[in-house]
Amino acid sequence: MLNVQAQELDIHKIELTDTVLISTISEYIKETKTFDSLFNHVGYVKVDIRGLNNYNKENEIFRIYYITDSSYPLEKNDQDKSYPDYYTHIDKKLVLIYNELNRELFQYTFSCKSKKKLRKLTEPFLSPKITPKDLPKNKKERDFIKDFREQYVRFRHTELIIVEGEKPIVIKNVH
Repeated sequence: MLNVQAQELDIHKIELTDTVLISTISEYIKETKTFDSLFNHVGYVKVDIRGLNNYNKENEIFRIYYITDSSYPLEKNDQDKSYPDYYTHIDKKLVLIYNELNRELFQYTFSCKSKKKLRKLTEPFLSPKITPKDLPKNKKERDFIKDFREQYVRFRHTELIIVEGEKPIVIKNVH
């Protein structure tokens, strides 16, 4: 593993060009909203890039993506591996993109400024924090839960997408 800590990296906004991935993410969002109406206003999408090959053959590129959704906040003290390499928006949903291939080869850190910006970007896709009026009167308890917010987990809604050329193979409920 190569260590790339000499310089902190920024998390970049990107425009996806992979039309198969875009349409698959869009379909994932629609499907999730259908069986869980809460996803209409709480949650974002996570995409892990798990494999790429045949870089020189335009139509024969083989790609593997793992898609899930989350409503968990990114925290200031989270390890860098919790933060994505890139982000974008599809169908008004935030999409966080993790490049697992780079993470296997390189150990790197993201800049504090970049992580703070991403935490702000995720905020509209999270459930609201508990309001001050709902906090306990006891200071010790109040300090413990001041940043509390409800978090939701959707079991068994993940997709593994294997793309060979223009034909995606979507395997649902992968763990």
